[in-house]
Amino acid sequence: MTRRRTPLALAVSTALLFTGAHAAAAAPEPPRPVTTKAVLDPRAEYTANWTRGQALEIATDETNATPLIPTSFPTMTDEVWVWDTWPLTDLEGNPVSYNGYNVIFSLTAPREGLFFGDRHWQARIGYFFSKNGRDWTYGGHLFPDDASFGLREWAGSTVLTEDDEIHTFYTASGSDDSPPTIPLPGGGYGANNGDPLQRLAHAAGTIATDDDGVFFRGFDDHQIVAEADGELYQTMEQSMAGPIIYAFRDPFVFRDPVDGEIYALFEGNNAGVAGSHTCDPAEIGDVPAGHEVPADARFYTGNIGLMHLDDVDDELDGEAEQDWTLLPPLLSAECVNQQTERPHLVIRDGQYYLWTISHQFTFAPGLTGPDGLYGFVGDGLRSDYRPLNGSALVLGNPEDAPLQNYSHFVMPNLLVESFIDTIPGPDGPVYGGTLAPTLQLEVFGEDGDQTRLDGVLPYGYIPATRAVGSAT
Repeated sequence: MTRRRTPLALAVSTALLFTGAHAAAAAPEPPRPVTTKAVLDPRAEYTANWTRGQALEIATDETNATPLIPTSFPTMTDEVWVWDTWPLTDLEGNPVSYNGYNVIFSLTAPREGLFFGDRHWQARIGYFFSKNGRDWTYGGHLFPDDASFGLREWAGSTVLTEDDEIHTFYTASGSDDSPPTIPLPGGGYGANNGDPLQRLAHAAGTIATDDDGVFFRGFDDHQIVAEADGELYQTMEQSMAGPIIYAFRDPFVFRDPVDGEIYALFEGNNAGVAGSHTCDPAEIGDVPAGHEVPADARFYTGNIGLMHLDDVDDELDGEAEQDWTLLPPLLSAECVNQQTERPHLVIRDGQYYLWTISHQFTFAPGLTGPDGLYGFVGDGLRSDYRPLNGSALVLGNPEDAPLQNYSHFVMPNLLVESFIDTIPGPDGPVYGGTLAPTLQLEVFGEDGDQTRLDGVLPYGYIPATRAVGSAT
């Protein structure tokens, strides 16, 4: 097996520090954005803000509270812990079945001998297949051993292109030359867990089926396609003074129907040394009189990043190295939240619904919100994204079970899958590590900017909406 490294293509004309970000004192002051609902070129330097004023409106009620999950939930496999999960899709985001099999991918780690909280340091991408989109069979690891970059494989996306070609984009977590990961008691970063370096990586393979189910070939050659540059996106070194881990992870690849070109969303942080930013009026927004912004809010610099595939034919090719260009973020949560995890997109009725997940503990001081799903709507890929429901909260865990489920993923039919994290039990916490009940969202309102919970479906129900090949 070989692993090849490719220099990152950074076609950035200026040392722009995007909306809401201030660099260290020596760096030039970035241009401030103007509020506009115009749809801009995806390469434009405009970045929308999720403001403190909007986040202050977050409240959990019957329209957005995730239903309580009993401690007697079913487990999809006894072999591995399961968390961040995504379906096999096409470039338009539609979950696809291949030869009659639904396929999903999950971060996995061995259940035996590994505490649930330490799973992150042992994470590898596994896959499952199912005939009905509900009863899943574990197929094993997607990549061959020692093929991927980093110490761990963190979340991403997987698309089926022509014929049986599969492209997986993932987060290479940890430096390649770090010592093997040894989980520490209680989890957390330590000398034995390597460093928190995060890069975006790609590998291509093929999918096939037989009487026993689904299997994959290839995925021997991996490529680093993007690294934080320190000008648009914070690097690991810039982040070290901050209180929470930085982000450059969770690639979600899709085709924009407007220009027909391929892009990827990812989770990032505003560039600059942690703590060197300031909370300006664009980030604070409309707040009640007397609202004070704690000084430490400046450390919270989450964003939803964007990059563009620069290949001449604008297509994914498993035989060729890929060149991607980092673009300014679509959305900044500076002074609001540190983590806008697993960003993804649903284009519906001409509007762009931008989804992300976040934790209660990653909100900036002076703000709070439940672990759950957050969303925004815009009129184009780069546009003035407005928070759904006025605050951005779409689905939040109930107060009685604040860690109940997480890592929500919204599909074009507005079904939402997630995994069970930790549920309070009579004898202590009950750890999930398996898929939660799928939820049905409804989008409504004159501007399509309101949502509500509209139904509860079976555990782990992730049906394909497009069939490829022939059923077996």
